[in-house]
Amino acid sequence: MNMIKSSAVLRDQGFLSVMTGVRQGVVIVVSDDPALVEALEPVCTFLELQPACVTSGMDLLSTLRQQKPIAVISDLDNEEQDGFHTMKVVADYHRELPLFMLSDGDPILMGATDAMQEVCGLTKVTQSTGAPLAGELVSFLFSAGRRAGCMRLVPI
Repeated sequence: MNMIKSSAVLRDQGFLSVMTGVRQGVVIVVSDDPALVEALEPVCTFLELQPACVTSGMDLLSTLRQQKPIAVISDLDNEEQDGFHTMKVVADYHRELPLFMLSDGDPILMGATDAMQEVCGLTKVTQSTGAPLAGELVSFLFSAGRRAGCMRLVPI
């Protein structure tokens, strides 16, 4: 006698994301350089993240509060919102928010970034000279997404 009743299980692709509460993460890109945003967009799309650009003249703090990003990527040398301003605003918003700082490799700026990180009490700052390598960027974004609970990808 068979006491177990079986039934067909629906194979809905969206089922897992509903069950685990996966949400799409937002990455704030603080830059006046449209080429940077353009270069980051395919990586964000691949990782199912949404890039949101903040340029000079925009209020970074209100954008952080509104978008609730999983990470911030910033140029060190923007005109109004340089990297140091960005670091201070991010520290005021959330000291543990992952922050990826891009520079042209100037050792003085890199040293100042280290000092500013310590002064602001930021704990998750990554630095890169020049354009970041794809693997470095994917690793940073994947860690930020996993930390925020919005990644569907599983590391291999």
